[in-house]
Amino acid sequence: MVDARTEQSISYKDLFSKTCSLAASLQKSGYDQDTIVTIFSENCVEYFIPVLSTLYIGATVAPVNSNSTKLELTYALNLSKSQIIFCSKQTSSTLMDLKKELGFIKKIIVIDNKENSAEMESMDFFIDSCLPSNDPLYRFDVIDVDIDNHPAFIMSSSGTTGLPKGVMLTHRNVLVTISNIYEIGLIPKEKGSSKFMILPFFHVYGLFTTLSNIYYLRRIVFLKKFEANLFLRTIEKCRITILTLVPPIMVLLAKSPLVDKYDLSSVKYIDCAGAPLNRETEEILKRRLKINFIRQGYGLTEVTSLGLGILLGVEKNGSVGKVISYMSSKIRDPKTGKSLGPNQIGELCFKGPTVMKSYYGNQEATRKAFTSDGWFLTGDLAYYDDEEFFFIVGRLKDLIKYKGFQVSPQELEAILLTNPKIKDVVIGLPDEEAGELPILSENPL
Repeated sequence: MVDARTEQSISYKDLFSKTCSLAASLQKSGYDQDTIVTIFSENCVEYFIPVLSTLYIGATVAPVNSNSTKLELTYALNLSKSQIIFCSKQTSSTLMDLKKELGFIKKIIVIDNKENSAEMESMDFFIDSCLPSNDPLYRFDVIDVDIDNHPAFIMSSSGTTGLPKGVMLTHRNVLVTISNIYEIGLIPKEKGSSKFMILPFFHVYGLFTTLSNIYYLRRIVFLKKFEANLFLRTIEKCRITILTLVPPIMVLLAKSPLVDKYDLSSVKYIDCAGAPLNRETEEILKRRLKINFIRQGYGLTEVTSLGLGILLGVEKNGSVGKVISYMSSKIRDPKTGKSLGPNQIGELCFKGPTVMKSYYGNQEATRKAFTSDGWFLTGDLAYYDDEEFFFIVGRLKDLIKYKGFQVSPQELEAILLTNPKIKDVVIGLPDEEAGELPILSENPL
């Protein structure tokens, strides 16, 4: 893994050594299958060390948005009740007071800093204090768990009830998703090729795409945060062939004059997900970069990031693809519950081994998310054509899609309405760059 800005890197040999050492240290400190571990960091070369180590010991990973405010972080931690938090130097200040306020937090460890303080310690110090110096680095027995029921991850997902819910993803969910990500070509097939990751690692899209590339030992070049010139320069320098993007960056590639300053001729495919992509933007970008294939995909946290996709080399303008392997999908009439045929618009539903186990600690929300016969209700309106390609046309949910992230109007309203002078509600305003922007409506709905 290579940081595109600093060129700091970690080899797979070092990643393997470090994850085994950290896993052994966590075990010796008393953490086990019942432990929930939060990762609170921006993208960095150390990010996946605690992720993989937590999975080794059979514990559960609960990533949190690195841009979270103290209020948002407090809510997320109260939801998961994480006993141990791995953070970065950059995010550590947000955590300073929380250990005292939240009694269930036992330890805070900084992954990218060697300095210690009274409130937190460095990852290297934690490992050194747990393991004798003569301990073999590569010997660690991975803990067996029930892969169909034990949570590997608790991911955050907003819903129409307002505040985020914890999506419980099992090891089976993860294994099948890694297989499907490889099958549809989100991983470069050529050994020695580079995968360019600009997506945040805490987001379900970035997390599982990166984890899959780690599994297949691909070189991963990443950005801590998006910077247009650095993004374009990295494509040119590393001769990137496949880009995995979200619509706002597609707009930049299609319209920014910066693009003309760089050689992007290595790019052969672009994958886009996170929000619907404007067809006009797609066509402009094809002409500008002289590429034939821009693929849209569809996924959400509750189906472990990927539900519909298009194989490399297949072109179907406007479609988000076909049902991925091992999964079933259908279009359902939201009012009658009846299954609909080709070219009929209804609610998109999924069933299969990438669908979440449940919403963590929320039986009522889990019950509402599924039909009586086990179909997961996405809340998105779609149809499929005679060739079984799916097209997304709208949402039953009233979520705002801001740069690929789901923003709940109810959550914003709950905060705003604490001010007695505010009476209007939040709605989504269409925006080319972001997808939608939250604004106050002129009249209450």
